[in-house]
Amino acid sequence: AFCLCFQDFADAAGWEVADTAVAFGRLMALRNLVELCSTPILARWSDRVGRKPALLLCCGACFLESVLLASCSSTVSLGLVYVAGGVFASHNAIEGACIVDSTPDDWQRGSAFGHLFLGLGAALVVGPVLGGFLTATSGRSAPFLVAALLSCCSFWISSRMPEYLPEDRRQVSASPTHLLPRLKAFAQLVSRDPRLYWYTCASVLSSLGISAFITVRTIWARHHFGWDGSEIGKVVSSYGLTLMAAQFLLLPLLLWAMQGREALLAMLCLLVHFARFTAYSLAPSGTWLYPAIILSTAGSCSVPVLQGLCSRCVAEDEQSLLSGCTSALNTAAQVLGALLGSSAFATALRGNAHPSAHLLFSAVCFILAAGCVIPGGLAELRSTTQRGARSWVSTAEGMHGADASLPGPTARASMLLRQDVPLKSKKCRIV
Repeated sequence: AFCLCFQDFADAAGWEVADTAVAFGRLMALRNLVELCSTPILARWSDRVGRKPALLLCCGACFLESVLLASCSSTVSLGLVYVAGGVFASHNAIEGACIVDSTPDDWQRGSAFGHLFLGLGAALVVGPVLGGFLTATSGRSAPFLVAALLSCCSFWISSRMPEYLPEDRRQVSASPTHLLPRLKAFAQLVSRDPRLYWYTCASVLSSLGISAFITVRTIWARHHFGWDGSEIGKVVSSYGLTLMAAQFLLLPLLLWAMQGREALLAMLCLLVHFARFTAYSLAPSGTWLYPAIILSTAGSCSVPVLQGLCSRCVAEDEQSLLSGCTSALNTAAQVLGALLGSSAFATALRGNAHPSAHLLFSAVCFILAAGCVIPGGLAELRSTTQRGARSWVSTAEGMHGADASLPGPTARASMLLRQDVPLKSKKCRIV
């Protein structure tokens, strides 16, 4: 709904579609950066005052952002409100912290994260359909007003929640986050293990490719197929449905079938993404997108599988360092992908590149990511320490399989960049 509203204002101002795509790409990149920078600060503040005040602040800020978006009348005001809203758009980080605080048992924590992902997945399925329908039938302000109402409900629920962080476990000081030493430590971590290096490269390329497409997806579908908000919402919801199916149904089956060959599984899933974007570029009509989305369901398993491969390359006390720094790298890739994808789409619209340049760019990113898994898998075979390791994917990490499918940083993982809160990623086996 936000992209549709931005495009409507841009059209009213006389912008070309190419100019709209470039401006929207820059806006998405800036929002991602704001979220990444603000999330550790907000998370550290919640360590001092508790989770409940932080949740209430985020819900109140979401309500205010929705109301202001509904009242905007130009691309400038819409963009300013959207970027400013990113400062408090870190509720996922606080929700994840609530689960970590209240569930010390590994399996209970994994189950709680699974329930959270189920709720997020349901929102990913219902939200686009509802937003597209309201935009097409009730005007551009309707989705934001509904979002404001839902934010009020979230605020009320948060006000009724208990405080999950006891006072004796809160951080008294507010020392700054030392990001540079963490990144140096992560560089040393990657350099000592070639498997981790190649798997991290594959993850970053995957984020780059998906972000390049996601950023201009709505503008592309509206321009290329002539769809309105309702039809675009159906397609996005269809993808959300396949994402849920991949995480809860297909992923456990694939891990069971490919036990001991997880690197090969990751490569195959990335190749499925390559085939999906290639099919998009060849689609003669919008109806072809639906079978392409369904047939590429397995591609959504690539993110948790890559996360699992990376996680078993490091020791247990290094999990928070790995999670936080890979999240920062993936967010940087999403920022770059938003800029490159929108620029490629705009260049194609101006007749200076292939009509599907941004789709081909995403396809190339995934074929390169699959290529990076090959040397990592070969190093895996040569490793004696991991030989015979069982197949597993951390439920807490698998919850963020949607991160590579949605613009924006991994809020919970960026929270783990805090040096003084060594949260550990617990390994929950799927058998």
